[in-house]
Amino acid sequence: MVQQKYVVQWLPLPETVRRLTDINLNMRRKHAVILLATFCLISCLTVFLISTWVYEDPQGKTRGRHPKYATSQRVLKIENRDSRERDSIHTPNRHPSFGQQFLEEYCNVPNASVSGEEGEAPPGYQLESVQLLIRHGDRTTQYAIPGLGLEPWNCKLDPDRSPSHSKLPAFIKSVSALNPERLDKPLHMYSAYPQAKVCKYGHLTQQGVVQHLYNGEHLHNVYIKKWKLLLPTWNRSDVLLMTTQMSRTYHSAMAFLYTFLPKFDAANWFLHAVNSLVFCHGGKDCKCSSKVMYFRKEASRYAHRTESREGVARVLKEIAHTFGMTRSQLGSLTHVLDLFNTHLCHKIDLPCGKKTCLKMEQFETLIKHFIENNRMRAEEGVFASYAALEMNPMLSDIVSSMERFAAGEDGVPKFVLYSGHDVTVSPLLYALGIPETKWCPYATRVVFELWRASAGSARYVRVLYNGVNVTNQLKFCAGSTEDVMCPLESFASFVKKGVFQQFGADSYQDACMKMP
Repeated sequence: MVQQKYVVQWLPLPETVRRLTDINLNMRRKHAVILLATFCLISCLTVFLISTWVYEDPQGKTRGRHPKYATSQRVLKIENRDSRERDSIHTPNRHPSFGQQFLEEYCNVPNASVSGEEGEAPPGYQLESVQLLIRHGDRTTQYAIPGLGLEPWNCKLDPDRSPSHSKLPAFIKSVSALNPERLDKPLHMYSAYPQAKVCKYGHLTQQGVVQHLYNGEHLHNVYIKKWKLLLPTWNRSDVLLMTTQMSRTYHSAMAFLYTFLPKFDAANWFLHAVNSLVFCHGGKDCKCSSKVMYFRKEASRYAHRTESREGVARVLKEIAHTFGMTRSQLGSLTHVLDLFNTHLCHKIDLPCGKKTCLKMEQFETLIKHFIENNRMRAEEGVFASYAALEMNPMLSDIVSSMERFAAGEDGVPKFVLYSGHDVTVSPLLYALGIPETKWCPYATRVVFELWRASAGSARYVRVLYNGVNVTNQLKFCAGSTEDVMCPLESFASFVKKGVFQQFGADSYQDACMKMP
């Protein structure tokens, strides 16, 4: 066998180094190409995702999903600056915008027990009766926009969903078993409490129910536990309970009464349905020609101030264009603000049209004008004249009840509930001389307390707005209060006669004939 010989050819050292260097360079080039391709792929993917979910507007401000991907049928969930602002409405140690400050008060999100100055009187006085007006709690929007539904809201009560209340499960169980005979017939068309998974327009939400569970609990502690306004032996004549014929005021009344009454399941109360937003019970006192003229005059002025303000008119046109509507189809300023409010109070992202979405900057512009417009309305006095006539029947009922109680008549209720709306609260405050230039919050409460001096038979009135004693601000009590209380005589004189002096009249009927 011949052994094969291998010959090793040794290259010169410079040639060996050159070949090794070429191999190293080739490997580096391949690695560089791979890294560059990987980087390009990641960059392209990143750009695609950003362009899909976040875009920059012409001013360079992040707005959320690009209009190309927006649809009119869905509410977008986007982590952008606007949504962070909405989430920070209740966050301390910030410098909130004007709109955020408004929402903090208006939304009235329940997160703790309610407090206030109700029932706080100096020694030497005894509480005799309480008359309470409440605004319904948080609700869904009342105004329909083409292409937008109510899917974001859930009106089905769920104790495990926030906000909640420790008594919410018991409330659901109790009102479910309520005898319909306790309710006026117009209320029989509604369920005993909100229970629709998808809400309808203008319906009370769980947040609204919880707001009034807290309200009732607070006033129960003050008036029932502390002052024994209703004793364990209370009967049907001790309370007068009224609501307008809307489901949201009915459900608000039920939530309030559940935690307020000594025993909700007792058979000695009845809830009346009144066919009037201002609790005028019919008859000639509900018809007032000059009242209608004042209202129309103010509505015309209000609309003119809005449409003549260039920045405001431009924003309203932008919003109308967003939803493919004309400016007239969009509706009034309050309609548009209600759409914003009901979304923002629930931290729901603002709705979108086919190409654009509503913006927080638009809300800021509109709400600033709304407050300014209300201040001008208070200064001009036209709305105050309307309010004086609109609310006189209700104020007359309040005064009459107090006077009858003071006279010792039988069957006069110790507690009266009016479950109404913002259009009930606002003119009432104007009629009292304490105009609300903002927007009365959800679950607002206005309380009229009747007190008797222990030494003698003098009666006094306290008026409180959302827990704050405003008696000193009443136009008929300024400078004449005693222990921050107003003499019942002053209140009665104003309602019966004094309020009509501004019309050059002596009575309600006479004032209604004086055209503006």
